[in-house]
Amino acid sequence: MDKSDIRNLFDYTEWANGLALNAAEKLSDEHLRHDFQISHRSIFGTLLHMAGAEWIWLERWHGNSPAGKEAWSLWTTESCSDLTKLNERWRDVVDRRARFMSQLDESQLAAELPFKLLSGDASSMRLMDQMQHVANHATLHRGQVVGMIRQLGIDPPSTDLLFYLRREISPK
Repeated sequence: MDKSDIRNLFDYTEWANGLALNAAEKLSDEHLRHDFQISHRSIFGTLLHMAGAEWIWLERWHGNSPAGKEAWSLWTTESCSDLTKLNERWRDVVDRRARFMSQLDESQLAAELPFKLLSGDASSMRLMDQMQHVANHATLHRGQVVGMIRQLGIDPPSTDLLFYLRREISPK
């Protein structure tokens, strides 16, 4: 996987996350916060977790490793109480990540990048593997958001990679 592949992966991730957020914005607050008793409980909770995880990884890529409860302090329903605030914070993460990625070269992507787990334990992975994990994590939780929206009896957005790729090759 090279820099172009990573950029494409995040372009898709941001496109699909946008679809999920747009769908969430159309929901009532009751539906947005309904406890489905899976993963991060609600659509809002799952979106909040997705954004927070992206922030944690971005911090790691900048040499910071948030740990414990403080890692999630910006990403709780108390500190980020609505979709407007969530969108604002998530947009900042996406913008910072784009700046970070624009400065990368192939050797940095292939290099081991140490970080600390949320527990504080040391770990290390190639940067490209960390980035693939972030995109895969988003895919997992978007699937949950789509499933929760479907359980509400609402048609969810089609966030699969295939739909993104079809959009890219469709005649304009």
